Amino acid sequence: MTSRLLELREERGLLRARCAEQRRALAQHAFVLERACALADRAKAGGDWIKRHPALVGGAATFLVLARPARLRRVWRLARWVHGLWRGWRGIVHLRDKLPF
Repeated sequence: MTSRLLELREERGLLRARCAEQRRALAQHAFVLERACALADRAKAGGDWIKRHPALVGGAATFLVLARPARLRRVWRLARWVHGLWRGWRGIVHLRDKLPF
């Protein structure tokens, strides 16, 4: 083999190693961007939901403006309780999906 061919093979190996390192770095950066994009997707989905249910959002806003503070505290406690039940149910479903049987 000629020395030029050996040099080209060595250079090719170095370039492949450099490409592999760049792929690893890109994957790390993509992970951070993936989380940020997931958050943006959730925010967009929330905005879309509000656009699809304007009467519900308007009614809730009207209720909050017109309700007395004592009633709001009761509603807030009920909402926290319902949210706790919902999260508990989602946790049970998540665990059930992981069971082997």
